[in-house]
Amino acid sequence: MNIALIIGCARSGTSILGELIVAHPGVKYIFEAHHIWELAGLGADDSHRLVAQHATPNVKKRILKWFEEQKGSVHLLLEKTPRNILRVPFVREIFPKAKIIHIIRDGRDVACSMVPGCGEKQWSHLKPPSWKTLFSHYDGPVRCALAWKEIMEIALEDLTVVPHLQVRYEDLIGQPQNVACRILSYLELPQHPKVTGFCSKIQDSTSGSYHAQHQAVWYRENHRTRMGRWQENLTQEEQRIINDLLSSLLTKLGYQGAGK
Repeated sequence: MNIALIIGCARSGTSILGELIVAHPGVKYIFEAHHIWELAGLGADDSHRLVAQHATPNVKKRILKWFEEQKGSVHLLLEKTPRNILRVPFVREIFPKAKIIHIIRDGRDVACSMVPGCGEKQWSHLKPPSWKTLFSHYDGPVRCALAWKEIMEIALEDLTVVPHLQVRYEDLIGQPQNVACRILSYLELPQHPKVTGFCSKIQDSTSGSYHAQHQAVWYRENHRTRMGRWQENLTQEEQRIINDLLSSLLTKLGYQGAGK
């Protein structure tokens, strides 16, 4: 089966990336097939962390059968589920030849964007192994920043031994045409004017801009730009705390300004 999977922490651009790729007529897109991926249940402490051992023969057979039924006659089946960033070994056990696209975003911006989903009274986004502790001891963007840090550390470790394409959200927003070319080449798809046309919808400014489907529930009208929104959304004290918490990882990922 020719399949590609988009993974990335929630609020990192997985949805807009999925819509960009599915603009290509040779691609069929499946949006967050939670009911299928979670046939294996939850991981430790009711988290979304799964490893290869969770892919039992029965689970693997059922997941493969479901995806095979979805494929139809298209050249490529594309699925995106942010929770799968915590399940890379599990996913690879089922789809060892899947092309994986990992989208990353500045963790400070992710933390701001995750607040409605897991920084308040409920936790609706993906759950790393220590999510219950984070839920009990922290709140707001600090809780979300710590969740992003744990999620990313797990993912980066898993992906060190897995072929994949890493895409930076900031490049997608700032240079969508260039990123689209890289992705289509990676997926072995020819360039197509519909993909080029979709690129024109992608912009940094939030004023009157296009929003990916299903994202209205999490979007808040509290920032003018997508890149660097943390400088608008976080108080000076929150900036200090979060920069301190994330400094090492942000630097490793090539993001500037941490610790200032």
